[in-house]
Amino acid sequence: MSVLAVQGIEKRYGGVSALAGCSFEIPGPGIYGLIGPNGAGKTTLFDVIAGNTPPDRGRVAIDGADVTGLAPHRLASLGVARSFQECRVFPEFSCLENLLFSGRRQGAGQAEARRLLELVRLESYAEQPAAALSFGQRRLLEIVGTFMQQPRLLLLDEPAAGVNPALLETLSQFLLAMFRERPSVLLVIEHNMEFVMALAGEIVVMHQGAVLERGTPQAIQASERVIEAYLG
Repeated sequence: MSVLAVQGIEKRYGGVSALAGCSFEIPGPGIYGLIGPNGAGKTTLFDVIAGNTPPDRGRVAIDGADVTGLAPHRLASLGVARSFQECRVFPEFSCLENLLFSGRRQGAGQAEARRLLELVRLESYAEQPAAALSFGQRRLLEIVGTFMQQPRLLLLDEPAAGVNPALLETLSQFLLAMFRERPSVLLVIEHNMEFVMALAGEIVVMHQGAVLERGTPQAIQASERVIEAYLG
């Protein structure tokens, strides 16, 4: 039984087809990259999986149970968490308060919040408002917040966007450390090819609202179909 199964998902906005029969399965814990050109349907797919957008057709299943169209808070109770392209933190709250808010459902406390801040080198900002952080640091704070939810399925939408190389290394090491500590499914939309190819064990390539190719980073980089549609 797959942790996540996406089956024949279709979504249209007027005359535009954002998802056109998108299907794939994730059998178990791992870090998976989701790549494709702009307009391939990646974020729309995340919106459908996370319950932010209902599909026109198709089915989303978690552990074999149909969760299509469930509200985000219902999916959160099943262990689904996500980040967004636009960084979503509370700038007036301290970094610690942001994390405690994220982990409120799971009862995650200050000790865990401070531990995770230390892993991304933000421990000195714990009592400072998130507004004091750079954009890249806010991105790290948002992603740390998703781990306060102790997810089984984590959807990260372009986590590397706007993050400088030094912070990218911190982010990569944090994600790998958290995966080793709590094996789960991390599905990562990313346009930074160097980042995602080094992070993910398997890559799913989308094109025109459907899955074009799937394989190891090495196989994807060598695929003529992928090169023609995207990487070339």
